[in-house]
Amino acid sequence: MKSRTSYTAEQKLAIVREVMSRKVSIQKVAARENIAATLISLWKKQAEDAMAERFQPKPKGRRKVETPVDNSELVKKIKNETRKVKIKASHLESALKESKKRVATLEAKLGDVCAALGYKLVKVRRSRRAKADKKA
Repeated sequence: MKSRTSYTAEQKLAIVREVMSRKVSIQKVAARENIAATLISLWKKQAEDAMAERFQPKPKGRRKVETPVDNSELVKKIKNETRKVKIKASHLESALKESKKRVATLEAKLGDVCAALGYKLVKVRRSRRAKADKKA
C-alpha cells in the first residue's frame, strides 16, 4: 500500500506556478511528479481562490467592534420556564400515581362485587399490535 506523501508549501507553489504559466499541462506535470492530476487541479483552484480573495476591495473606515450581547435576560427566562416545566411534571407524576391508586381500588371493589355475584373477573390485556389492527 502506498503511503501518503506530504508536500511543502514551496513545492506546491512551484508546481502551481508551472501549471499557471501554461507552458506545461497539468497531466504532464502530474506524470513527471507522480502526483494525481486532480490534486494539482485542487491546488490550482485553491491558489486562484486565494488570489481572488486577496484583491477584493476592503471596506473603508474603522473596523466595527462587535458589542457583546447580554444574554442574562434570556438565560433568566429559560431558567424560569425550566423551573415551571419541572413543577408541572412533578404535579403530573403525582396525579398519575393518584389515578393508578384509584384504578387499583376500583378494580379491587369490582373483583369483590363480581365474587359476590358469583362471577370470575378476568383482566384482558391487549397488545399494541391488536389495538392497531382493530383500528385499521
